[in-house]
Amino acid sequence: MATETSLHVKFTEVDRMGIVHHSIYPLWFEKGRRDYLRKAGASNLKIGGRDFYLPLTEMECRFKSPARHGDEVTVITRISHMSCVKLKFEYEVLEKEKGRLLAAGKTVHVWTNRRIEPINIEKEAPEIYQSLRQFSESSSTG
Repeated sequence: MATETSLHVKFTEVDRMGIVHHSIYPLWFEKGRRDYLRKAGASNLKIGGRDFYLPLTEMECRFKSPARHGDEVTVITRISHMSCVKLKFEYEVLEKEKGRLLAAGKTVHVWTNRRIEPINIEKEAPEIYQSLRQFSESSSTG
């Protein structure tokens, strides 16, 4: 399943050229990822409350077209790979009005304990693992 997260481009997010600065896209990816996890029943509060973490290990972003102050954008987020140790997310940032692709990216995260040691989330918290698995395999967009 993919989720859609809508955002409005703020003045503080644009550079002197009037376009969204490249450093903003990872923040938008994070907002999309948090929204995805919440909708999947694995919110940051639920994960962090159990002393589990999902630190970022890789990130990629390809810029296709500029976003500008005042634009409304949609971040489409999906899990492209899931194991008991690792999650890979894919993102598309679209201009909401025209559906134009602004950027596409990927992030990779590993499940860890509070000491940032890798864990097997399926063994440590099977309910979180199953919730994410079921949500990622469902077919509709929400």
